Amino acid sequence: MKSKLYLLVFAYWLILEYLLEGLFHFFSLYRFLNVIENLFFTALAIFIINHLKNISLKRLFFRVVIVLVVIMLWFETIMYLNFKIHFGPSSFFVLINTNPDELSEFVHEFIGAKELIVSLLFFIPLLKLNAIVNNVIETTSKFRFTSYTFLKLGVFTLLFLTVFKFISIIEHNLPYLISRSLILNYKDKKFIEDFNSQVNANNILSKNKNSSISNTFIVVIGESVTSSHMQLYGYYRNTTPFLTKLKDSLNIFTDVISPNTSTFHSLSKALTLGNYEEPKKVLALPITTLFNKSGFKTFWISNHSPAFNPASALARVSSQAKSKFFNSKEIVKNNLKHDGELLYKVDEALKDDFPHKIIFLHLIGAHFSYENRYPKTFDIFIDKPKTKFEDEIAYQKINQYDNAVRYSDFIVNKVLQKLKVKKTNSYLMYFSDHGEEVFQNENFYGHLEDKPTKNTFKIPFIMWYSNHFKYPEDYFYDKERKYMTDDLWHSIAHISGLESSFIDNRRSIFSSEFINRKRLILEGKNYDTFFK
Repeated sequence: MKSKLYLLVFAYWLILEYLLEGLFHFFSLYRFLNVIENLFFTALAIFIINHLKNISLKRLFFRVVIVLVVIMLWFETIMYLNFKIHFGPSSFFVLINTNPDELSEFVHEFIGAKELIVSLLFFIPLLKLNAIVNNVIETTSKFRFTSYTFLKLGVFTLLFLTVFKFISIIEHNLPYLISRSLILNYKDKKFIEDFNSQVNANNILSKNKNSSISNTFIVVIGESVTSSHMQLYGYYRNTTPFLTKLKDSLNIFTDVISPNTSTFHSLSKALTLGNYEEPKKVLALPITTLFNKSGFKTFWISNHSPAFNPASALARVSSQAKSKFFNSKEIVKNNLKHDGELLYKVDEALKDDFPHKIIFLHLIGAHFSYENRYPKTFDIFIDKPKTKFEDEIAYQKINQYDNAVRYSDFIVNKVLQKLKVKKTNSYLMYFSDHGEEVFQNENFYGHLEDKPTKNTFKIPFIMWYSNHFKYPEDYFYDKERKYMTDDLWHSIAHISGLESSFIDNRRSIFSSEFINRKRLILEGKNYDTFFK
């Protein structure tokens, strides 16, 4: 009897996920099918492992599978309880390509008492893991499988996979996502290796048309800043006093969006040849490599820790910079980071005597936890904000977010004033990796691709040019130009005066040759009609 109870623990985990999601939100056929899908893949894994001859190896694999199943069910439940979303491909790829900062921020921000209780309900049974494994082995060893059984199982498996694929539920299955990512990675690897080997062998890949003069360019990458919360873009609060004061000397683009709502996805496209049409090129020709080949000294100054995955597209961009700095020292202190800590590194880069420099400054900006993004002197907004969601948490988060945006305004201005001192061919570009939802259109805060809102895509895009700046011959400024930053690679190269067969001016926001294209997001949805 006791052994059977251990076997029922599998049912307990599956039913627990279904009940918690239903009780906190609502029961649905889709969630029930999710239980069936998880049960099927768990049974399939047990069936495969059961045919191992080595008992020690069999025990090891059973332990690993059981723990992974529990973690998968727990994570699906946490995501659904907090955001009412299914764990999909976007969440998975962000998870495996994140950095320690963002992971610690997520835990700090969204794991509270409710989530701790849920976690205990899932993980306490693992204290009896050995007993569960022994019972599974004992029970499954009683079954005898013939070749006919294998044939039926194969047909049954193909049928299940076809049905799950047809109703799209398989897109939320963790084993499937892992398998698919490995296959896609293998398919793209050969293409990228061949492409990058050609790039590395090409010493005249790109040239600097302004090599006879000194060039100093700064690209400031904001974090989680939506233009919807900037006074410069019409927001009711004074969140951008410095940039607003300078607006007559700025080119302010009013209709720019990010291609995704995560740092990894959006910057992987913005800073490489990858875009919506050719996503596999996110590993091809990082913008830092292009500038290196053009005779520039490249700097990457970041208030983020390096990504867990050093082979990711964004990691490749930063790793190719000739000078790199990651401010990762504060992880143990609740990730209390202020972007002002990077200003001395900007000073060092600007003082470097190399004649051609481009500095990529990756801020932590307004990433949650918002209250950790600014010093106490910037705790300015404390009154009741405007929102249709009458809730103290909403008021608190909106105020904290607006304070973080105001501090980012202060930092960008500081960097700009430092650049103004240089009497060179100079520009400063400021954009954000993606936007943020903060209780404006939806009753939540954050930037989840599985729960998109217009504000999670809307971003600022601002340019400042020095009096000595050499504009491209085809330069054209249209502040209302509809643009998505998956083509930013071409825009940066074009405005910087680089010349290469890879640069397509039709994709540059600064070119008179620019061609409008559909701004496709979320696997094929047209941004300009999706949110209307």
